[in-house]
Amino acid sequence: MARDLPSAVASAIAGVVVKYAFFAEFAFASGTVRLWSGTGDKSWAGNTWTGAGDFGSITPVDETTEVTAAGLTFTLSGIPPSTLALALGDNYRGKPCKLWLAVLDAADAVLDAYQLFAGRMDVMSIEDGAETGAIRLAAENRLIDLARARALRYTDAEQRRLFPGDLGLEYIANLAEKPLNWGIPGGGIPPGYGGGGGTLDAPP
Repeated sequence: MARDLPSAVASAIAGVVVKYAFFAEFAFASGTVRLWSGTGDKSWAGNTWTGAGDFGSITPVDETTEVTAAGLTFTLSGIPPSTLALALGDNYRGKPCKLWLAVLDAADAVLDAYQLFAGRMDVMSIEDGAETGAIRLAAENRLIDLARARALRYTDAEQRRLFPGDLGLEYIANLAEKPLNWGIPGGGIPPGYGGGGGTLDAPP
């Protein structure tokens, strides 16, 4: 879905020389990892971001006028085997991840940033070489939730989850196979009644 750029970002892009950088954040179970596309550490938004340099890449981010759940893939190469093993063992699936495009001033300080992506980590694949390897991490856009089914069940537990203290379906499970008798057992329709129960007399 298309969005407006922050004024500082739009002004910088319109300039003769544009200095920019990407910032990526991954909320792993063992701790949040923050990377940026330059070298060395950089302070921004109250956090320290580790430079990934030329070792990192990102698939193109697509934005359209339609509401679509477009994902992307992060790639980090030149990783030592010990770090690869740590990445494999971490609980990452479904955890949040974000990506920003930032514009920099002449001193490489961040002027402003535009969030390109917000979603969840999905599938990680690893290519392990003799000395280093590469991590490829696919991420789902948070808009993917719009396509997920929202199944509700006609049960006591579901009713109490939605409405705490509501006992309206407390005995619903007992009714599943329970025979229900209604009307006058074995009788016909009494005179003057349009309905009833039991058996119906055959017409004369």
